[in-house]
Amino acid sequence: MRDWIRLAAVSLTVLSAAAAMQGCAPAPVRPGMPDAARLASLERWRLEGRVAVQTADDAWQASLSWDHDGRQDRLWISGPLNQGTVSIVLQEDLILVNEGHGNERISRDPEGLLKEKLGFSIPLQRLRYWVLGVVAPGDAGEEMEFYPDGRLKHLRQAEWSLDYERYRSWDRFTLPQKVLIQGRSLKLKLFADEWTVGNPPA
Repeated sequence: MRDWIRLAAVSLTVLSAAAAMQGCAPAPVRPGMPDAARLASLERWRLEGRVAVQTADDAWQASLSWDHDGRQDRLWISGPLNQGTVSIVLQEDLILVNEGHGNERISRDPEGLLKEKLGFSIPLQRLRYWVLGVVAPGDAGEEMEFYPDGRLKHLRQAEWSLDYERYRSWDRFTLPQKVLIQGRSLKLKLFADEWTVGNPPA
């Protein structure tokens, strides 16, 4: 009986030591995970840049300003189709599109209203993450490739394909500078001229 107790005690000690060693071992980290967690949790940022849009029927270029503040995204697209500036405000699934001169629409179908007003639709709620170089929550990335430093190089998610052609360091963050985004009938090139992270929009 004493031998059995002694053997059980030794076995418990060995198992406890093994568990402690496993607990000290670092968890496996997939490339890009540390930056993805930091970037996805950003509450405030601003993107100043340009966008080139090519659809099955048309092609145009415009300047883009995008402010993200908590749960609200506000975009200004200047110059498409000689329409001046189009303002877009997105909160959850509610979108407001203002084309100026009293032409304003509110809808709970963001993609449908964008299609009507701009000639193309894109999931802005996912794009809010994609422009930062991270996978949008909800749907798993179907395809992912990474640069040697862990930055996202290619992503396919929710039937959209993104190629991150260039990154640049802004302050404490390295963020995409040139991104090619492709859907079924859309090619969109996004050029970031300036990122501002952490400061409230003016």
